[in-house]
Amino acid sequence: MSDYEKTYKDIADILSFKTLNSELEHRLNDSSYNWDGIVVEASKSLVLPAVYCRLKARKLLHLLPKELTVYLEEISTVNRNRNKSILKQVLFISKVLNDNNIAHVFLKGTALLAAGKYNDIAERMVGDIDILVEKSQIHEAFDILKSSGYNKTFGYAYETKHFRHLDRLISEDELAAIEIHSDLLIKKFRHLINLSTLLKTRVIINNVAIPNSYYLSLHQIWSWQLNDRGHYYNFPSIKVLYDVIVVNSHKDNDFISNVLKLNYGQSFLELGKYYFKEFSFITSNTYMKYIRYSHKINMTYKPIRITLLIIKSSLYNIGKRIHLLITNRSYTKHLLNKLFSTK
Repeated sequence: MSDYEKTYKDIADILSFKTLNSELEHRLNDSSYNWDGIVVEASKSLVLPAVYCRLKARKLLHLLPKELTVYLEEISTVNRNRNKSILKQVLFISKVLNDNNIAHVFLKGTALLAAGKYNDIAERMVGDIDILVEKSQIHEAFDILKSSGYNKTFGYAYETKHFRHLDRLISEDELAAIEIHSDLLIKKFRHLINLSTLLKTRVIINNVAIPNSYYLSLHQIWSWQLNDRGHYYNFPSIKVLYDVIVVNSHKDNDFISNVLKLNYGQSFLELGKYYFKEFSFITSNTYMKYIRYSHKINMTYKPIRITLLIIKSSLYNIGKRIHLLITNRSYTKHLLNKLFSTK
């Protein structure tokens, strides 16, 4: 097993609720242990505060170098305070939307924070506040929030078509921007989530509307696999896998069965099984075994991993630009203006 692969397995085992403390202590209690690798890869995966919080909950912080413990505590404190501020934003936004009878749910990290799914809110890193709004009300919601203090916008330099959300709404007085979604997935895959059912089955926790656990996890999985191309690159999201575990979706047999119906779900759960003991009950078919094998090859051999990443990224970006040139006149005009600008 390569050091790179071992680092990801160790991060998953620290986060897992099934890994024994004795097993972790034996592995981590080594003066030459590569803590730098944990910090770098956990940061990339947006789970560094979660790693610290889980080690603290396990009472294993004594295994870390003292300087690293102080560093991680500082980062987690900053993230905890940030999340407290974001939760205040969520409550304010929720009240504004409810007062105006806007059908909505908060998504992803803000939904998980509002639902109190973490033992320590410092665990989850959150960027924007993502909100799904019923399509017929999306522009009304945008205008209402814009007039409620989120009066700055940030979007593309050209007109977007069939995009999932409107321009980001920003307030100079708040930490997080808002993205109001009319859709959750890229156009090709929107049929995979029934938005009407998602909104109808929403739950209210602490006066905040969020999807039920089924749709909360389903959205996160498809968002990673399809929007963020996790399936394309055959790479796991440790953050999403941990979120699925936190809300106990991995224990929902109907949920797991439905995710396994598509190869995008099979690849996600196979990599989940590879890294987290919580998914060990899943039976792998031939395709899933291939996914595991090819992922292991990539993780083991850096030259192969880097080469494939460059090739796949180049092919995707070239294909995307060509598609935009063919289908979006606004983008074509924007590109020509940039190419022939005299400034």
